Amino acid sequence: MKSIYNPYEALLQQMSELKKIVLDIRDLPKEDYTTKYYTRKEVSEICRCSIQTVDNYINRNQIHAENFGVKGVLIHHYQIFNKDNSLKEFKYKRKA
Repeated sequence: MKSIYNPYEALLQQMSELKKIVLDIRDLPKEDYTTKYYTRKEVSEICRCSIQTVDNYINRNQIHAENFGVKGVLIHHYQIFNKDNSLKEFKYKRKA
């Protein structure tokens, strides 16, 4: 008697493995951004602009920076990112 071969068995197995991986990624603990701070250089790399541009944003109060020590300026995560972790738009902000 011939045994029946399922050609989709390998695909079903791979799909179940992918499902396990996706569930593992989904269940990972999310990073806490309430205590995350960036330097001016890190912000300039994230925004793809110069450090002087970041300084201009700080001077125009588009970004609120906190002073730490003599020359330490740190910028909170939510000053440059929205709640859904998309980058805020700083260019072309209209003056009221």
